[in-house]
Amino acid sequence: MPLSADDHCGAYLMDAATHPVWNGDEWVELPVAAVSGELVVVPIVTALLYRDTSRLQILLQRRDKSEEAVRGRWELPGGRWRAGERATVALAREVLEETGIAVTAIEIAGELKKYQEHIEFEVVRPMAVVAGVAGSFPSVHLLFACIGDGELRPRAGESADPKWWSVPELLVAVRDHAEDFIWHTRAMLSAVYGD
Repeated sequence: MPLSADDHCGAYLMDAATHPVWNGDEWVELPVAAVSGELVVVPIVTALLYRDTSRLQILLQRRDKSEEAVRGRWELPGGRWRAGERATVALAREVLEETGIAVTAIEIAGELKKYQEHIEFEVVRPMAVVAGVAGSFPSVHLLFACIGDGELRPRAGESADPKWWSVPELLVAVRDHAEDFIWHTRAMLSAVYGD
C-alpha cells in the first residue's frame, strides 16, 4: 500500500522488514536488511571511475534490475561489499563485474592497521553519501575516485549501456535531465562537482 509523505516515518518504525521509498510517483515499501529486527543501512562501495589521469571522462551505466523502480536510470558503478573483504577490493570487484573495466589505481587506497594477531582494520578516506534519510533506499555510499582500463561490457540483470561521459557533458545532463539519474548518483556528483 503506498504511503503519503506525512506517514512514511511512522511506517518505518512499525515495520522492521521494509522501508518506504519514493519511486518518483508514489511511496512503495521495499525489503531492507535487518539485524535483530532493527533496519540497518547497507554499505555500498561506489566508483567515481575516470578513464585516465586527466579526469576528463567518467564512467556511468544504466541500472538493469527488472524489479527496481530506478531501472534504466544512470548510476555510478559499485555495489555491496562482502564480509571480510577490503573495501578497495570490493570496489575493484564490483566495477569489473558490472562494467568489464579493471580498476588500475585508487586515489586513496587505504591501509591495513594490525592491532594484534588476527585483528586488522582497513583505514580508508573516501567521501560518504548517506541515502535513506527520507525517500530513498537506506544505504551509505563510500565514493572512491579511481582510474580504470579495459573494454566496456554490461552485465545483464545488473548493468546496461556503460558509457564514458565527458565531465562537462555529464554535468549538463544531470542539470537538464535529472530524472534520468538515480538519486544517490546525483547526490554524489553534486558533492564532487558542486550544483
